[in-house]
Amino acid sequence: MPPVNFRLLLVTDRHQTSERPLPEILHQAIVAGLPAIQVRERDLPTNELLPLLQEIQSITTPRAVPLIVNDRVDLVLALNLGGVHLRSDSLPVSSARRLLGPDRLIGISTHSVEEVRRANQEGADYIIFGPIFDTPSKRSYGPPLGLDLLATACRESTVPVFAIGGITCERVGAVRRAGAHGVAVIGALLTRDDIGEALREFTYALQA
Repeated sequence: MPPVNFRLLLVTDRHQTSERPLPEILHQAIVAGLPAIQVRERDLPTNELLPLLQEIQSITTPRAVPLIVNDRVDLVLALNLGGVHLRSDSLPVSSARRLLGPDRLIGISTHSVEEVRRANQEGADYIIFGPIFDTPSKRSYGPPLGLDLLATACRESTVPVFAIGGITCERVGAVRRAGAHGVAVIGALLTRDDIGEALREFTYALQA
């Protein structure tokens, strides 16, 4: 099982960048110390997602930043990426592991404690749990789960749990006290004019 040696995961959404090129923003973040990226551009067809991943990979590889992509096991293999992130209703973790082997990261999104238990049983390397707080990008997944349920999910998991959904610097301490290994962030980083400054704020909050 590969190590999950990061506590901050930037989940991409090019629709939240104020029309700034996503690779440009990611480059700024990586220079500022971003430890891991999950590309979540699920609306892109393969002929557009592939060159985007290649461009991002050219930025992440020199700094050994894990590049994880949503669902696309085929592109992980084709580009030799760091791992895949699965939805709770997509390819089973066990199937992805057979295809990817033991050395690539496999994460999975979960929205209940039962899904957390299942992800552990199937051999996920890390789990994203949420939404913890209200946020527009996660409202389709139901009402916020809250800190108490996050604490239960963390107790039930033997692998790192990342909190997602409405995560701000001010809330990092609360989710860490609930047991979260780290946080997965979208808008709180991508919408900032200076993503480097935002990243430094999150890094400080996670280290506090």
